[in-house]
Amino acid sequence: MTTTLTRDAAIKAVGLKAVEAVEAENCEPTNTVGCNGACQGDQYTQWAATVGAIADGEDVTLTAYYYTTNEQDQAMADADGDGSVIDWEVDEYELD
Repeated sequence: MTTTLTRDAAIKAVGLKAVEAVEAENCEPTNTVGCNGACQGDQYTQWAATVGAIADGEDVTLTAYYYTTNEQDQAMADADGDGSVIDWEVDEYELD
């Protein structure tokens, strides 16, 4: 079963070390375009990074989801794909 979490809830579920590990991973596009929960006509590109973790003694996968705007996507394209030109912020975590 998949659970969507805030950062604090993810820390409680798998610990700070696992959350920091997923945040340090390079994220990749998921080929999903949509809204990040606060969409008002704007579309966002979804990116994700995953790490293995342990929750309640079980092996799980922790995924961090990021969303970029069209303007951020263009800024990266103008910088030859360099994602460091934008400020990456995790919008949600998922535990599976």
